[in-house]
Order: sequence, then C-alpha cells, then structure tokens
Amino acid sequence: MDFESLLDSYRLITGAVVDLRQVPPDARLFLSDLALRLAQGQGYGELVGRVLSPTSIVYGGMSPLAPGAQELPAVRVARDLVYRAGVAEGAIVPSPAEQEALPRGLRTARDEQGELKEVAGAPPTLTREQIVTVGESMKLLGITRQAVINAVRAGKVRGEQHGKLWLLSREDVLRYRADRAQRAGRQSRSR
Repeated sequence: MDFESLLDSYRLITGAVVDLRQVPPDARLFLSDLALRLAQGQGYGELVGRVLSPTSIVYGGMSPLAPGAQELPAVRVARDLVYRAGVAEGAIVPSPAEQEALPRGLRTARDEQGELKEVAGAPPTLTREQIVTVGESMKLLGITRQAVINAVRAGKVRGEQHGKLWLLSREDVLRYRADRAQRAGRQSRSR
C-alpha cells in the first residue's frame, strides 16, 4: 500500500481543517476509500452503514456511543463525508446557513415540484463521472505516479486533488492512453 497517497488533513464543509497525521494508517485508508466512494456517487445509506458500524475502524476500538467518540478526528471526517453524500443525494436538506457553507458543487435547490436540482451556475464536477485514482491510472497507462500527475497539471487529463488523494476522469485517462499509443505507433512507423 502506498501510504503517501493517504490524507494528512481534511477540510470539513464548515471550513475547519482536521489534522489526520496522528490517525492510524488503516483509519486514514478507510477515509480515503470513503472519499473515493463518495466521489463515485455511492449512496448515502451505504456510506452511513460503513461509518456507523460498531466495528468501523474510525472509532479506534471505541463504541460509537462512548463519550468523546464523535470528536475523534477520523470520525469527524467520516461524518462530514457522509453528510456530503446525503446532501448530494437529497437525503439531507441543509438549512439556508448550511447551504451557504457548502461547496458550490453540492448546493441544491428545490424546483416548483419540490424536486432537488443543482443551483444555477454551479460548475460541473469531476465527481459525476466514473473516476480513477492515480494508482489505477498508473496501471492503465504504464507510467509513473509523477507522470500521471504531470498529465493532470498539463491539462491532458481532468483531475482533482483532495489533500494527497487525486481523483481523475477515467474517460480522460483512457483517451490519454489511446493518444499515447497512437503517437508511439506513428513514431515506430517513421523509423
């Protein structure tokens, strides 16, 4: 496992930053997986079940009902990720004050029929697409981690960075792979 890609810190919806460097690596891995599942559109109910399980790693062996359990850094981050999933799915309707604190991509409004919809002008986000991590992209492309990140920074592949976790558009990665193969084919024919 590449522990360099795990989260060191996380910014809550409220803007507060949670330091995760003292959180055990397996709990940080769980949080990275939870963030990836959220980005891939996994349902609110499924994420809640993962976090609230009495055996969930984020509680560090404590009962979820134990005093102080909800203030553990890993639990705060897990709850924030679940809250984001609930808002994105429409299972949680934030108050007007909470709505203003949400990132634009998570903001919703109700239309005349009461259905949830995106706020006009909210930018489309990468997280609506099928995504891959840098590690998966490395395998798909046969290149190094830094080469994948360089491709994102050069605009050849769409991606987002969340702490040390990168999420990339699978479609763009596959297109980039096809472009690289095509260039390699042209180079071999010109020799």
